[in-house]
Amino acid sequence: MVNEDGPETGMSKGVLVSNALLLIFAGHETTVNLIAHSVLTLLRHPDALEKLRRRPELIVPGVEELLRFESSVQFWHTRSAVEDIEIAGTTIPKGAPIFLAYGSANRDPKRFANPDELDLERRDNQHLGFSQGIHFCFGAPLARLEVQVAVGEFVRRVENPRLVEDPPPYRHNQIFRGPRHVLVDIDGIRD
Repeated sequence: MVNEDGPETGMSKGVLVSNALLLIFAGHETTVNLIAHSVLTLLRHPDALEKLRRRPELIVPGVEELLRFESSVQFWHTRSAVEDIEIAGTTIPKGAPIFLAYGSANRDPKRFANPDELDLERRDNQHLGFSQGIHFCFGAPLARLEVQVAVGEFVRRVENPRLVEDPPPYRHNQIFRGPRHVLVDIDGIRD
């Protein structure tokens, strides 16, 4: 990125800083929020927590379901119509900004059966937790791995976890959604 921005120039300092900030916030903030949402959601759904404890092989589809169920990014504002398009009788003109509501799309009953239910074995779970197409998050494989390890170890090692505060306080941010903290009482930690 530093040395490439066309055939003859490198990135400007401003563009480089913008990309670094994007990587920090998009790569760190969303993963932290997903881990917090995953723990919070599992503690709110003790049957799912116990199922994951009994069947640790469900961590991979389980993380996909947690991504769908509690989106860390609620909407993204960097899209625009490339041509005039009509949706439900309304014309969106070329160049108009388009805001994608990921949280809403991930709970769409036309796309997901029982969208408000947590199902660690959900089939055909093509959620928008990392967007889609050319806008798909290039950090998704790392984020998935980090969450699978963190949540898998939490489920395996933490004895009798209980929420101290529900709901927890949330950060005030229109785009990135996540609790400031998730306070949990436990009876111990397994090796």
